[in-house]
Amino acid sequence: MGSASEPRGGSTRGRSVDRRGWSFRALSLMVTLGLSACASPPPPTFDLTAPSSGLSARGGRQLAVTEPVALETLNSQQIVVHDKAGAVSSLTGAQWSDRLPALVQTRLIETFANAGQLRRVGRPGDGTIAAFQLATELRQFYITAGTGEAVVQIAARVIDAATGQVISARIFTAKVPTTGTLSGPAGAAALNEALGVVLRDIVRWA
Repeated sequence: MGSASEPRGGSTRGRSVDRRGWSFRALSLMVTLGLSACASPPPPTFDLTAPSSGLSARGGRQLAVTEPVALETLNSQQIVVHDKAGAVSSLTGAQWSDRLPALVQTRLIETFANAGQLRRVGRPGDGTIAAFQLATELRQFYITAGTGEAVVQIAARVIDAATGQVISARIFTAKVPTTGTLSGPAGAAALNEALGVVLRDIVRWA
């Protein structure tokens, strides 16, 4: 009797272990499937371009272009939108290809290069011995939902690298209407066009 009951007891324990193992595997599978379902692809990425036509630049000494200063709302990859009440948000399902200040700095240097100033313009610390610095500030770079316009405003200063004295300063602004329904492609295209106007003006001035 005692020897016959042992196999039955062992079989029951085995079935209990099997059920616990199956439950654990099923739970793991459900968690994995749930995480996969929650994961979403990254939003579409948009770039800014440097103007290559309609450019003219003065010859002169070498110029170092610093990264633009920007408020926190513009110091990211978000495409910023201002609504009618002035509230700040970002365009859903879209982003820039890099942090906006770094992207604008790169396109500004490229615009100087497209104007034939490649050997005279560079970044601080890249080996360029620059007599002057071009310091900029991103003051506006957003879509206004109320008027449907892309607004870009950049304040620029030319600074004597030796003395730190401001040689010249100016604010550049451009507004371009967005086309169709406000979306990632439409918003990015309008901001890119407005930036192109500002970059051309900065290169001609600097």
